[in-house]
Amino acid sequence: MKKITKKAATLELQEEIKSLILEKNLKPGDLMPTENELIELLGVSRSSLREAIKSLEALHILDIHHGIGTFVGESSLVPMIRGLAFHAQLHLQNDLKCLLDILDVREILQYGFAPLALAKISDQAVEQLQQLVATIEQNARDAQFSVEEEQQVHLLIYRSTENQLLLQYLDAFWQIYQLLDHELPPNNITPTALAMQYRDWVDAIEARDLERTQHAILVYFQGIRRRLTATV
Repeated sequence: MKKITKKAATLELQEEIKSLILEKNLKPGDLMPTENELIELLGVSRSSLREAIKSLEALHILDIHHGIGTFVGESSLVPMIRGLAFHAQLHLQNDLKCLLDILDVREILQYGFAPLALAKISDQAVEQLQQLVATIEQNARDAQFSVEEEQQVHLLIYRSTENQLLLQYLDAFWQIYQLLDHELPPNNITPTALAMQYRDWVDAIEARDLERTQHAILVYFQGIRRRLTATV
C-alpha cells in the first residue's frame, strides 16, 4: 500500500474541512466547530488539524480569531492576486507574456460584459462616472495620472451587472497590474490622451451606445498592450 505523504495528508484534511463546511451549510462569518469537536469529527491529531486550518486561513477560507474561535472566511481573491503577481514578476525578467495573458482575460471580460453593464447601469451611476472623468481630466491638465479614479471608473461601470465574481476578478487584475507597474516599460501615453479615452468611453455609456462603448474598451486595451510590447 502506497504511503501517503504529509503534504498529501494535509491537503486531504483541508478538503475534508471544506466538505464539512458545506455539509453543515455554514456561511461566511459563521463560527466553526471547536478544535476538539473537529478532532473528533475528522479523526485526526491536534497538530494535523492546526496545520490544515492554518493553510485554509492563508487561502481566506477560514478566519482565525485567537481566543474566540475559527470562522468561515469571506470570499476573497487575495491569494490568487498574490500568486499571479508573483508568477508575473518571476517571468518579467524574461518577457511580459504572463502579464499580456492576464490583460487578454481582463479585456475579454470587460468587452463581453459591456452589453449587460450598459443595459443595467443607472443614471446615477452615469453621473458618478462623469464626475470621475472630470477629475481625471483636471489631473491631466496638471500632467498627473488618476490611478484611483481610473480604477473606480472600471468597477463602477460593471457594478451594474451585479456579478460579484466579475467585480472581484476585475479588481484583482487591476491590483496585479498596479503592483507590477514600476517594473514595466515606461508609459507611452500622456495623462491628457488617457483622459480623452475615458471621456469617449463614459460619453458612449451615457448615450447607451454599445458599439461606441466596446470600441472605447478596445482602444483602452490597445494602449496598454502597446506599452507592454514596446520592448518585446
